[in-house]
Amino acid sequence: MIQNLKSKTLMSGSVMKFGGLLGCFIIFLLFACGDSCTEREKTSSELTIAGWDSLFSYHYAYTVKEEMGNDRTAEPVEVTLSAKSGELSNWQDEIRIVRVDTSKKPELVAFQVYGQVTAEAPPTESANIVFIATCPAYQQVTYHLYWGKVSAKPLPTAPFPTDLRIEGTAPGLTVQNAFYRIELSQKCGAIQTARRAGQDDEHDMRFYQKLPMHFGADVWSPPAAWDHDYDWESPPNAHVIEGPVMVKYHRWGPLKSYQDVIVHLTYTFYAGVPYVKTASMMEFTENRSARAVRLGEIVVTHLASKGHSREPEIDSTDIVFTHYAWQEAGKIVTREIAAHLDSQNVAVIEGIARGGLAILDRDVPWVAGYHTSKKVGIASLRKSHFVGNRYGNPIPFTAACTYLAQYGWGFTYWSRPEVYPFGLRKTTLDHNAVVSRGTLFAAEEALMIFEPKDNLKDVQNAYVSFTHPLKLQFKGTGPW
Repeated sequence: MIQNLKSKTLMSGSVMKFGGLLGCFIIFLLFACGDSCTEREKTSSELTIAGWDSLFSYHYAYTVKEEMGNDRTAEPVEVTLSAKSGELSNWQDEIRIVRVDTSKKPELVAFQVYGQVTAEAPPTESANIVFIATCPAYQQVTYHLYWGKVSAKPLPTAPFPTDLRIEGTAPGLTVQNAFYRIELSQKCGAIQTARRAGQDDEHDMRFYQKLPMHFGADVWSPPAAWDHDYDWESPPNAHVIEGPVMVKYHRWGPLKSYQDVIVHLTYTFYAGVPYVKTASMMEFTENRSARAVRLGEIVVTHLASKGHSREPEIDSTDIVFTHYAWQEAGKIVTREIAAHLDSQNVAVIEGIARGGLAILDRDVPWVAGYHTSKKVGIASLRKSHFVGNRYGNPIPFTAACTYLAQYGWGFTYWSRPEVYPFGLRKTTLDHNAVVSRGTLFAAEEALMIFEPKDNLKDVQNAYVSFTHPLKLQFKGTGPW
């Protein structure tokens, strides 16, 4: 029996529970069809495609090709299926996916239905499905999509994966799979701590101030204070989709202090996938004078300078990252943090203002921080980015970049400034810029929890797979 999947709309303080999940491996199932298309039991190796068309209203051979030289062992694929309104009474029950690779051996694949929507003219219903695809490098695999079951007889199903688990209540969810354990803030729903699966809490990546380590969006309009998504007392709005293949947590609303800035932040967790997909969007509904607008910041504990007003109680065992790394001009650049700090634990790099560890292109492919002895790290994999204005008003072109820093305040961080002043702090160029009404900033990234080894090969491979997904071999025509 395929378990019932739920989509919940939650306001702050809402409760979401996620039960246990079913089996984890794809099995080969029993079915074959002859000239009369009658069902009969066969051994698992004899599962065939023949005859399935007659059992469903719709069939599409969804063929994907791997073109980047990466074995795709677990890649999320999301597809929209459509039918006449009311034609499918239970989408989860009336869909099957059968995978066929070059060996021609079919297997049923687990999937999850979500996002069901309808339209009236003409009456149409659509739903999204998500499944985890596998495909060897430079090969192709066909996933036969069947939906609209017309047979009254029960059909075999694939067991769900079991590694994706969720605990707690929103916004303070804890999500884990075979690669990571991630805890979200009980207050604002941002990532509070993260660690590799199987490690204890001493390996948590966290921020000493007990704030989230991931800031999805923040704005600074001095003389007013910074405003971040973590400043929410609780998310103004939230929507959770839970299931055995995917958990999606979307929160949105105005920032706490700057009510004219609306943000949308989404985490998507998958079974068997080492990264969390993140989507961030900001819309300015009024003209705003801002010194900084940033997306996708990672902030973690480090040593503080002695006597600094922000100095926390930190010793060397609390350091979260010993190194930063990033991809630049096709090469991997690494930077040992401690080797570039002065006696006040402030970063000093030639050619960069004091406090900066690196200033990179805004769209640098990926940035990673890791601890060599704790064997844990987190990487931001950048996929897409957008800046525009819905009313045709001017968008700001200032010092957009990726900024890595350690100011001796007890933490290191990297962020993706969209608006930043050209000048150094407390100079004549250090002033605000106007972000005009209707300006939109958006980014799609992934946060990957990894073990630092082999010149970060896992990070490099994940970046390629995430930014260059399996290519659909579309052979249709139209629309007419």
